[in-house]
Amino acid sequence: MKSTKLTMIATAAMAFSLFTSATLSNPASAAAKTSADFTDLAGSDAALKAKIDAMIAAGIFEGVSDNTFGITQNMTRAQFAKVATLIYNITVDPTVKVSSFSDVNANDAANGWAIPYIEAAKKAGLIDGVTDTTFVPGDSVTTAQLDTVLLKGLGKKISMTGSPWYADAVKQATDLGIHPTSKSGDQPANRADLVLSSYTAQQVFGNQTRISITKTQASSSDNKKVQVTFNKKVDASKATLTLKNGTTVVPTTTEWASDGQSVTLTTTLALAAGDYTVTLGGLDASTVQTTTGSFSVTAPSTGNVSITGTYTLASVLDSGLTDAATGLNDLVDKATAEDPTKSKLAKEIEIKVTSASGDPIAIPGVVQSVHSSDSSIAKVGLTSDHHAYVLGNKPGTAEITVLVQIGNGDAKQLHVTVTVKSDAITAKEIKAGQTSIDKTVTGSVYTFNAYTEMDLSITDNYGIKYKSDDIKRYNFALGTLFITNDIKGNAGTAVGTVAVDAAGNVTVTGNVTSFELTAVTSTGEKATSYVTLNH
Repeated sequence: MKSTKLTMIATAAMAFSLFTSATLSNPASAAAKTSADFTDLAGSDAALKAKIDAMIAAGIFEGVSDNTFGITQNMTRAQFAKVATLIYNITVDPTVKVSSFSDVNANDAANGWAIPYIEAAKKAGLIDGVTDTTFVPGDSVTTAQLDTVLLKGLGKKISMTGSPWYADAVKQATDLGIHPTSKSGDQPANRADLVLSSYTAQQVFGNQTRISITKTQASSSDNKKVQVTFNKKVDASKATLTLKNGTTVVPTTTEWASDGQSVTLTTTLALAAGDYTVTLGGLDASTVQTTTGSFSVTAPSTGNVSITGTYTLASVLDSGLTDAATGLNDLVDKATAEDPTKSKLAKEIEIKVTSASGDPIAIPGVVQSVHSSDSSIAKVGLTSDHHAYVLGNKPGTAEITVLVQIGNGDAKQLHVTVTVKSDAITAKEIKAGQTSIDKTVTGSVYTFNAYTEMDLSITDNYGIKYKSDDIKRYNFALGTLFITNDIKGNAGTAVGTVAVDAAGNVTVTGNVTSFELTAVTSTGEKATSYVTLNH
C-alpha cells in the first residue's frame, strides 16, 4: 500500500479532467455548442463563460446533457485523466483497451472509455494509482490535489513535508493564480473551480512553450503573398517579419490571422524565382526557439497547369437576390454585388501550377481570357491583373473556358463545369474570433460595431467565406441578426439598455456593465461574445 500523501498526489494528477463532462464517452450532442446553450450557466459571469466557450471550441469540454453544463458538479479521476492528456498535449493511443490497474476495465460502462487516457497520463508521469494495482476511477478530488497535478504538469517542484502536506502546493498555485479562490486545500473542487484553475494553468503552460516558425510557403494562388505559420499565438503588436530573396530584403506588408498563429506577407511585385527566408524579430529572445523559415520559388512553366476547386454557385441575379443590395445601412450596392470581379458571391477560377515533382509554384494572374458557354446561367469576368471570376445567374450548368499563359510559354486552354443552383444562400457556420470583448467607457452612451468587435466569420452553404465587414455588406444574402441577453449594471441604479441596429451598430445607454451579444443566422447557427464595459 502506498502512503496517504502519494495517494493524494495520484488523485491530484487526475484533476486535469476538468475539461470533460460526466458523459465524456457519450457526448450529449455532436453539434457545436456554446455556454449560451446551457441553462445552468445563465447567471454565470462573462469571464467564466468566455473560458468555457474556449474550452468547448477546443474539444476539451462538454456538457452533462444537451442543456446542462453541470457547473457545480465534482469530477471523477477517470474524467480528469482525459484532460491531463489534452492540456499537456500528451500522445494518446486510442487502441489501448487493457488497463494496468485491476479496477479499470474496458467493459465498465462508466469508466472503461478512459483507459487510453489513464495509461497515457501514467506513462507521462502525471498520474499514478491509489495503490500499485488500483486506480479508483470514480473518486473525486480536492482543490489541493488539483493544485498538485497542475503544478506537476508545469514542471514545478513541490514540497510535501509541511503540515498539511499540501501547504506548498496551495501556496505555489495561489501565486500563479491557479488555486480556486476562497477554498481551502481539503475542500472538494467542483467544475467551476476546475474551469478557472485549469484554464489559467493552460495559459501558463502555453507561455512556457517557446515560439517557432513551423511553416513558410509562397501562396499557390497569388505570387505576391507568403504565408507563415507558428506553433502558438504571437504578439502581433511586437513581432516583426523580414522577407529576403538571398541577401536582398523584399518589402512587405503584414496581415495577421485573428488567432495570432499565422500571418500573410504581401509584396508589391510578384515573387521572382529564387530562394527566400523569413525571419521573426521584435520578441524577447527567451520566448523564441525557431526564428527563420525558408521556401523556394521556381521559374514557372506550362507543363502542369490545372483548374482547382469546385464551382457550385447560388442563383443570385435571376432570383432577384441582388435587388436587396441597396447600398443602405452599410450594405454593398447592386452593381458591385452583380460584378463577378468584385462580388463576394462570386468565386475565383483558381489556376494551379505545379513543378515536375508536384510542388505548387507561386504565379501571378495568368488568365488571358475567360468565356462562359451560357452567360445567362454563369456570368464571368476578368480583372486587370488577370484573375478570372464566375457568378451564378440562374439555375443550370455552363462550361467555363479560360485561356492561360505562364511566362513566355505557349497559351493553354482549360475547362471547368459550373453548376448554378436555386438553393438560397445560408450560413453553414458562424464563428466569433473574439468571444470576450472588454471596453473602457466614458459618458452615458457608448457605440461599437458588432461585426468588427466580434471578429465574425461565416462560411456559407456554397463554401464562400465572409469576414466581419463582408458579412455586414452581404447581409442581405446571409440574414444575420443580433440579440442581447443577460444585461447587467451596477447595483443601486436601474439597468440601462443595449440596442443593435440593421448595420450591426451596438448602442449602450446608461448603467450597463456587461451583457451577452449573440449573432444568429437564418439557419439558427449562432456565435456569442461576452461584453464587459469598464466605466
